[in-house]
This record gives sequence, C-alpha cells and structure tokens, in this order.
Amino acid sequence: MKKILHILFVLAPLFVVAQQVQLFQQFNGRYDFTAFGNTLNEQPNFGTGYCDFLPQSSANLTLLPTQTFLSAHLYWAGPGDADNKIELNGITVDAQRTFALTANSGLNYFAAYADVSNIIGTGGNGTYTFSELDLSGAVYPGSPYCGNTNFGGWAIYVIYADPTLSLNQISLFDGLDYVSSQNQTLEIILTNIDVATDDLAKIGFLAWEGEAELNTTESLLINGTLIDNPPLNPGDNAFNGTNSWTNSNVMYNMDLDFYDLQGIVVPGATEITINLTSGQDFVMINNVITSVNSEIPDATIEIDSIGVLCQNNDIDVTYTVYNVNSTAPLPINTPIAFYADAVLIGQAQTLTEIPIEGSESGVITLNIPIGTPVLFDLIAVVDDIGDGTGIVAETNEDNNIFTLPIDLNQAGLNLGPNIESCIGMTVTLDTGITDPTFTFQWFLAGVPITGETGPSLDVTTDGMYSIEAFEGICFVEGSIEVHFNPQPVANPPMDLFQCDDGVSTGFFDLTENDDDVLGTQDPTMFVIKYYQTLLDSQDDTNAIATPTVHQINPPSPETIFVRIEDNSGTCFDLEQFEIYFTIANAGAVPSPFVMCDQDEDGFESINLPSEFDVLILNGEPAGQYNVTYHVSQADADAGANILPVPYSVPVPGELIYIRLENLDDISCYDTTQIVEIVVDSPPIVNDPQPLVICDGNNDGFAPFNLHDADADITGGDLTLIVTYHPTLSDAQNNLNELLDPYTNDDPFNDVVFARIESTTNTCYNTVLLTLEVRNTPEIITPAAPLRACDYDNPGDGLEFFDLSSVATEVLDGLDPLLYDIYYYEQEADAITAGDLALTAPDFSQAIGTPTNYQNVTPFLQVVYILVVGNAAYTDPNNGGTGCYAIVP
Repeated sequence: MKKILHILFVLAPLFVVAQQVQLFQQFNGRYDFTAFGNTLNEQPNFGTGYCDFLPQSSANLTLLPTQTFLSAHLYWAGPGDADNKIELNGITVDAQRTFALTANSGLNYFAAYADVSNIIGTGGNGTYTFSELDLSGAVYPGSPYCGNTNFGGWAIYVIYADPTLSLNQISLFDGLDYVSSQNQTLEIILTNIDVATDDLAKIGFLAWEGEAELNTTESLLINGTLIDNPPLNPGDNAFNGTNSWTNSNVMYNMDLDFYDLQGIVVPGATEITINLTSGQDFVMINNVITSVNSEIPDATIEIDSIGVLCQNNDIDVTYTVYNVNSTAPLPINTPIAFYADAVLIGQAQTLTEIPIEGSESGVITLNIPIGTPVLFDLIAVVDDIGDGTGIVAETNEDNNIFTLPIDLNQAGLNLGPNIESCIGMTVTLDTGITDPTFTFQWFLAGVPITGETGPSLDVTTDGMYSIEAFEGICFVEGSIEVHFNPQPVANPPMDLFQCDDGVSTGFFDLTENDDDVLGTQDPTMFVIKYYQTLLDSQDDTNAIATPTVHQINPPSPETIFVRIEDNSGTCFDLEQFEIYFTIANAGAVPSPFVMCDQDEDGFESINLPSEFDVLILNGEPAGQYNVTYHVSQADADAGANILPVPYSVPVPGELIYIRLENLDDISCYDTTQIVEIVVDSPPIVNDPQPLVICDGNNDGFAPFNLHDADADITGGDLTLIVTYHPTLSDAQNNLNELLDPYTNDDPFNDVVFARIESTTNTCYNTVLLTLEVRNTPEIITPAAPLRACDYDNPGDGLEFFDLSSVATEVLDGLDPLLYDIYYYEQEADAITAGDLALTAPDFSQAIGTPTNYQNVTPFLQVVYILVVGNAAYTDPNNGGTGCYAIVP
C-alpha cells in the first residue's frame, strides 16, 4: 500500500532559512535505541555574559549483556559556520550530512551528522571524548552570539538488538528548525510510522539552545498531549538543558531527552504530530527518533537473470522477491508486475508466505511486444496489481522496483564477435543457455557436426560455426567465424651492457635482440616489440617507440620485456632481459701507506682488501663489485696475477695497482688507483747498562729516574722517543707507561722494558732495562770531637790530628775491608765525591794525609767523613759498591 510522506511546518517570516525535519533512516527488528552525549558549555549563556566553550567533553556508553550493538549516529552543532571535521576518542570524523539555519535575527547556526558505527563498534562500552570542534569564528568577546546563543555540544544515538524485545520499528528523523519569540510555533509530522501496539513506544529529541531560565509559553505536545515530566522536564519548560538518559540538569544549552508514548500513539497509526511553542526561548530541533511496536513486511524484488530471446519474442525471466528489514511475513499472493519501459508485459504473484528475512524465487515467460525499442528497461515491481497500485502495507513503500537495461541485439542467441585465436589453442563456443529443456545442433560450414548437441562446442580448426536451438516453440540460431593464427615462440634474449665511464651515454639498441628472440622463425610472419613493464607487454600497450635508441631508466639494471606476435597481433609470446649501465669508479686511496717490518725479516704482511676495499668502493655495494690488487698496471688492466691475501710486501716497499670491476659487466672496470706501500725497519738501539741506585734505608726499594737510561739506549739519536713499561707486552702494545720517579716493585733487583719509537717512521723497538738497588753504608757520627793541646805554637789554635782514629767508631761494627773512608774539609766536596762514586769515582779533593792532619781553622774545625762501599762489597743482595754516607 503506497503512502505519501508529509512533513508540515508552521513557519515565521519567509526569509527564515531552516531544514525540515524528515525521515532519514529506519531500522526494523527486535531493536531499540539509547543515546549519550554532552555539552561544550561550562554554564548557561543567557544573561551571564558567558562567552567561551570547552575544547572537549566526554560521556559514557553502557549496553547490557543482552543488547547487541548495531549502529551509531553522531550529531554535533554550534553557532556560525559549520565545522565539518572533529575527533571522537582521537579519531578524525568528517561530517557526512550538514544542516544550516538562519534565524530571524540574521544569525547563522549549523549542525552536522556522521555515522560512527566503526568507532563505537570497536570501542564498545566505555567513555567517549568529543573534541576539535572549532567555534572560535563565532564565540569570541564582542561576538553577537556571546551571552545569548553561544553553544556547542554533541550526541550519539546507538541502535541495538535485544532478543527479549518485540518487533519494533526505529525511525530517525533529522533536520534543523526552531521556535523563538519571533517564530513561536512549529509543527512536525512524522510519517512512514506503522504502529502495531503502543507497548514500550518512546520518542527522543536532540534540541539545542534551550534555557532553564526561559519558559514563556513554552510547550511540547505529541499527538495533542502535553508532555509534562517533572521535575526534569516540566510541561512549561521541556527544553531546559537536561539529559533524560542520565537525569542531568546541567546539559547547558542542549537537551537530550526521551518520553514514553504509551497512551499517546494508537495501534494502526501511521504518523505522529509534534507541536512546539515558545514565547521567548530560542530552541532548535536537530533530530527526533521513535521506537514503536511494528508488524509489517517490506517487499523488494531483483531480476536474477534473463533467458535467450526466442524468434517469437518470448524471453524467460528469473526473479527473487525478498522480505528483509521487516517485522512481519509478506502475504501469499503478493502481486508482481513486469513492464517494458512503461508497458505492462506480464504479471505474477508470490506463491507462499515469505517469512521475515526470507525470499522466494520464480520464473516468468514474457513476450516482448512488437515495436519495443531495441534498448529498453525491463522493470519488475512487487506489490503492484499492474497499474502501480499496491495492496500490502510495508515498512518502506519506495523500494519495490528493480530495473534491468535490455539490449535486444544481445538478448538472442549471440555467440559474440568473430574469434581470432592461436594454433594449438582450444576455443570454446558457448550459447550461454542453461535451460535444460533446450536441444542443440552445431554446424561447420553448414554441415551438422556429428554428436555435437550441447550448449557449447570446443573447436581447434578454422571455419564458420553455427548452431540451432529449440525449446518447444522457441527457436534460436547463431553463427561465428573462428580463425587460428600461427603461435610465435619468444627465444631467450641476451642481456645488454654499457659501462658508465663518462663516455657512454646509456642509450641502448634493444633490437640487437631481435634475431635472438626470433630464432629460426620466419621474420615475415612476426613482429617484435619492446616494453618497460610486464603488464604493458601482456596488453600490447605503451611499446617503446624507438627501441634502437632507448635510454635506460635508472637505476641499473632495467628489465625490458619483449613481445613477439603474429601479424594480426592475436598470438604472442613474452620474454625479458636486462640492460645494464654499469659503474666502475674507484674511490681515492691515500698514498703512501706505511707499514713496519717489525720482525726484520725483510717483508711485511698486509690484507689488501681489508685495508683498501672500503675506500675503493666509495659507498657502492660490495656485492656488486670485485676488487683485486696487482704489482703492475698491465696486470691490473688484464685482471691477471691477482695478489694473494695476505700479501707480503718486501722492504722498503712497492707500488700496488688496484682494479675495480663491476660484476654485472666484467668489461666495465677502473684501474686508475695506485697505492705506494712503504715498509719501514725498527730503529737501531743499544742494550743499556743497568740503572743502579743506592737505597737510603736499605729496604731494597728506591725511586729511579728511568729516563736516565735514554741516552744509553738511543746512543744520543734525537729522532728516537723512549717510554718505559712494566712488561714486554705492554711495551710492544704501548700500554701502561711508567713515569719518573719509578720505585721498583721487586726488592733490590727489577726489570722494566723500554719502547723506542722513531719520529721518522712507524716502527718501534724494545729493550730490557735492569734496575739494581744497593745498600748505603749505615755509619754513625763520632760521639766526641777530636781534641789536642796547642803545644806546637801556643796561641795559634792549630795542631796535628789523626783523623783515622775515629774510623772504627764511625763504621759502628761494619767490616772495614768493604769500605773506603775519605775526609773532607768542605761538605760539598764530600757530597760531590759521593755522587760520582757509582759512575766516575774521584776522591782527589779528599784530605791527603788524614793520619797527620793540621786543622786549617783555628781552635775549632768540622771535618766531613765520606764512607764509600768498595769493589769488595758485593754481598748481601747487591752489596753497596759505590754507595756512600757522610757524617761530620
């Protein structure tokens, strides 16, 4: 039964621009809806001077375990021009529908819609945050919206299934219209609603800009019944910034409410009338959603296939009638009409009751009237008695039609255009007739082909083939010519090479491969073409226009695809090859490269690839090149006599010639790099005399100035630098250098190792240095001075003394055979003689006759006694030869 959609508005002045609230989507099944959302206003805007908006706000979705999510529908709104891109939980959402409104004041407002089923379906129950709504173009200090109609917010309707529900019809209506002091009434008629009972029926609203503070003559009536739901939504202030789903009264400047329709809608109703009034408050209605118990079918039809057009113009049509998006079975005998354009050419009806989500298929033979255009629309209409009239009430009266364009030239038995094929292939001729009641006979050049009485025929030879087919009084025939062309074979082509040496240009003559591809085949029967992609070679598109001068498309190599085809272009074969524009530019190698013949065998071993390959490759991939080393330019150019790894370079060195060869093309190489390898010899050094030091406390340890041995080791060569180390390994590896003063770590006798480097080459040498600690004489000062009476010349204070008389006391028990004792008038002379005792003994300044010595200073004189270990003092330890002590 056809219905007409009515949406009526009582509008204020004609210049007001709004969008009527109309049916957007319907959902039929055991369904219901819920909603969640939030405002972007922190406080009411009326009379407060409030002029701001939140960057984001959040709300929660909670579905029960029996409730299965189906779809989610997001709306958002604000003043000024539309912002059609926002974010939900950080995911960008673009508006799919927009709504605009210009009020009597001349101010503009907008709303937007997007299906967010993918986001909500993935996220499920939880918190959702709406953000990135930019209202700054309308909400700013001094804006005409501020303190009046600056608002922002969002809401999501969720449709869900629940097996415990009755069969319901969910209808979502949207638009953007309003009431205000200058546009005080608004009527909205919701149509296309089918009410079976009022059980659990409800209606929801999303409205913007309602104020709790304004309620002058404000009312909401549904089917003439005043909606009065105090305290949240009193009858005189329905749009007051509330959310019925959460019982919130702080949804500033937006309303997300729902109301019970039981007792308001009646069974059999097909529309709901909504009336709004307001004498002051500016309220915009963005959408209305209803849920009513509904038990009606929804018939749709599709043409599945059409048969062959017989010579008497009969044609079989297979079709299917569906009953989906419905809440009741589709009755038996629902009429079906078929039209050729607008001409009724056949009728049928359903044979059974079709259940919810069910279908029924059928076949009808239609006769195409004489005079029907070659191109026409075959139209199938379900719930149509033949004149456009329906007899079944449906959830959607606008989806009963299916249209299929028909070309009568193609509707008969059409074997298609003549066929060009290839020798060795099989061509299948097919009538396309699947009706088993047809009988067939195939012919070749008008002669029946024995045994070929099926709807298709496989052929391998040239000829004119035809067929005759019968089904009752239906007769069809068709013919086609098949020709088999020679099948070429693409023989393997050769890869082509050029060396990128600065002279070659990278242009290739691809036709060098013509003879290879053709082989022994007749060149007059085939054509050879070249392509840059496999797909082009398969489709014979974009052939290389000038194959004799094709510039390579870098990087090298480029794959070239070759196609050989017969002269008709029907039969072909493909091959491919590579063209290489290879590079062999050797990187620079620093020269000379200096090494040391440390073992002085006359040669030094070197791993040439390890030292120089990276430099020669200069960033190029190692797997693309071969680097070799040679002792002559001729060998490098010829790639002959490659030096082994490792290679022993003779002293004093030699020139090494390097060859860089591209593996893709071994004729592409570079031999311009030469490296001079210099082999140095270690410096010549002396084995030093031991360093000897006298131990002041005779504990076997003393500080040495190791560098006192430098001159002995180097022989005075100023180009040599000496360092000292605790072990030979440390000296060889230049580790753990010992600094002066160094105290031996083994008592009395120790060794260190000197490392000698040259400032003129890279070599070094090592020698052992012995450290020797000797004992110092442990003597005492005489207890009393030597005294004598001034007899010889009384009063002059001079007299003769035997200085040796104190020797025993000074030695304090030391073996006098191991020590030499000298006496000095000056302490400095004694110290000088003692310091030279180890290296260059000189006691010439000592008192010559100490046994008969006349003092030189009258009355009182100090004499300094020098005790030096002599050559006999060699034990214990290292003895004390050359070591001294001085007492006065």
